Amino acid sequence: MDLGWERVVKVIFFVIKKRQLKIGLVLLMSLLGVALHKPVGRLVYPFPYREEIEIRSEYAGVDPQLVAALIYVESKFDPKARSTKGARGLMQIMPETAAWVSAQKGLAFQVDDLDRPEVNIPLGVWYLGYLFREFNGDRVLALAAYNAGGEKVKAWLVSGAWTGRVDDLHRIPYLETRRYVAKIMRTYCFYRYLYAQPE
Repeated sequence: MDLGWERVVKVIFFVIKKRQLKIGLVLLMSLLGVALHKPVGRLVYPFPYREEIEIRSEYAGVDPQLVAALIYVESKFDPKARSTKGARGLMQIMPETAAWVSAQKGLAFQVDDLDRPEVNIPLGVWYLGYLFREFNGDRVLALAAYNAGGEKVKAWLVSGAWTGRVDDLHRIPYLETRRYVAKIMRTYCFYRYLYAQPE
């Protein structure tokens, strides 16, 4: 604690000592809020598998906090998560997509491997990186494609149904994709704030 914080704490305890409990407690709670906001935020938005995600993200050219936000929204970091449509694991990868990615990478693939973080993360991050390249690094388009499929997003752009801009999400034809992109972008802001390295 630096000298400035020590003075603030002394003032708070002086106020409490002088029987101004309510004011002192409000000041103490404010101080704790400032000091604890990141630790509390990290309880709400955890970052398990961080090292694996950071390594794979760097290789794929995507932001690891974006990957963490995607995983949080997709599965809340549950490696056994399943969707009603058949997507599996942390990054909710469809088995057909995982088989395609595995073929691109020259890897053997078993559907049940999608429940293993050490398989799901590399496949999902590689695929997200592929979508980033397909959409010239545009994270909003890549996220929409991760949810709805790349060809569908390209069709929306060509037809003018959606401009591809984040401030135009309400024009995405699929309500699920619209909500998905908005939710990940909001969650991404939290992950960047809580986990991005200081510059």
